Amino acid sequence: MMLRLLEGPVWIAIGVVICAFAYSTGLGTFREPGAGFVAFVAGLFIVAVGSLVSVTGRPESQEPEKPSAPTSVMPVLQRPVFRMAYTVAILLFYAIFLNPLGYIATTFIALFALFYDLSRRRLAAPLFASTVSVAVTYLVFEVWLKSQLPRGILPWW
Repeated sequence: MMLRLLEGPVWIAIGVVICAFAYSTGLGTFREPGAGFVAFVAGLFIVAVGSLVSVTGRPESQEPEKPSAPTSVMPVLQRPVFRMAYTVAILLFYAIFLNPLGYIATTFIALFALFYDLSRRRLAAPLFASTVSVAVTYLVFEVWLKSQLPRGILPWW
């Protein structure tokens, strides 16, 4: 219950920190965005989502979630704290390895890890979703918008 009360303010704090770092790198203008423009907008979005979560909250009349059918996965993998730490670890991996490995490889690995469901252990859906996501974002940003994405270990892309 306590984790639910802190969820909104934590997202707001994360969004504010992202906005502050993005602002320090330079926003530029709307027609000529700087290095921090997209991160600043993303930070504002995170602040908005955190505010929405804080305001709406969880209705007290709502029944708590009932546990699903028992699985063969260790119970620690089903805890919200583990899932949050897992997600943060994936995002840290993405931030650290984006330039050395490149956009395609790092984004594919990170998205696969985020889409993969530890309790189901199925590979087809996360592989497909990761591949499509990387292909679409690559086409939009590299081909259509002609912005250079990190090349990394795949210099021919």
